[in-house]
Amino acid sequence: MKSIINKIAFALLAGSFFITSCDDVNVLKNEQYIKQVYIIGASDVVWTFDVSYSDEPQNAYISIATGGSKNINTDVNVKLRYNETAIDWYNNKYMFDAPAPYRRLDPAKINIPSMETTIQAGAVYSRLPFTIQTDGLHCDSLYSVAFEIESVSEYEVNKKDSVLILNFNLTNEYAGVYQLSASRSTINSESIAVPDGSLSVSRTLKAVDAKSVRFFNEAKAETRSGYASNEAYFEAVKAYCVQFVKKAGDNNSFDIKPWDGFEIIDGNCTYADGRFTFWYDYSDGTIHYRIEGTLVK
Repeated sequence: MKSIINKIAFALLAGSFFITSCDDVNVLKNEQYIKQVYIIGASDVVWTFDVSYSDEPQNAYISIATGGSKNINTDVNVKLRYNETAIDWYNNKYMFDAPAPYRRLDPAKINIPSMETTIQAGAVYSRLPFTIQTDGLHCDSLYSVAFEIESVSEYEVNKKDSVLILNFNLTNEYAGVYQLSASRSTINSESIAVPDGSLSVSRTLKAVDAKSVRFFNEAKAETRSGYASNEAYFEAVKAYCVQFVKKAGDNNSFDIKPWDGFEIIDGNCTYADGRFTFWYDYSDGTIHYRIEGTLVK
């Protein structure tokens, strides 16, 4: 009798487990989280978007998405607006010791056809497209636009991820990180080049406009962390930065120019297949130097 009772109890327990397991599987077919709408990248507050220097409007966008375990089954209309305080708030909180704070892009430089977008049923996200005019923007400024979700037609807004500062990284086809391989010589009083040694260091070539890049001479520190203050950093930019400026009507030749106070005497530069081949003479005080080598992307 006891054996029969044990078998019945086991059967009931197994059946209960099976039913519970089936219920768990059914639950997984349903939405597991609160459905929320958010701006992609807003969790980091600042999102950087690459745009090229050009005399033509450049395309940009932000993306708005829905969270959850299931795709949406209805269209979601999202209305956005500019956030007028986010940039100042971020600068005051995080950028007080940065070389340059984020700054609002001139409204005349941006064209947004509509501040509304629709995430289609079955989709995960939608884009809000717009264009910006990049010609005339200064390469050392952190131009930005702050967006905020104003309203949604369905679900709720994720308040934590509803504001995004979109920063524009100005670039061109020559900008990027290169490996510098070069030799340096001292030019003596008889105009003879006396070898001083070689250099092998990474250099960041920063876009200045559509056809120019700027970089620090030799192995000078490139970032703010390499200097005692913001003022010292920008003084170094003035004193040690070199420009390669593409010659008009020439596909691969560049003029070599100083950025500001760096004294370049002469030089020549060509570009092909991601490689700058160059030489330039410069003076540091009363000493005349020559740098000759390549920058390879």
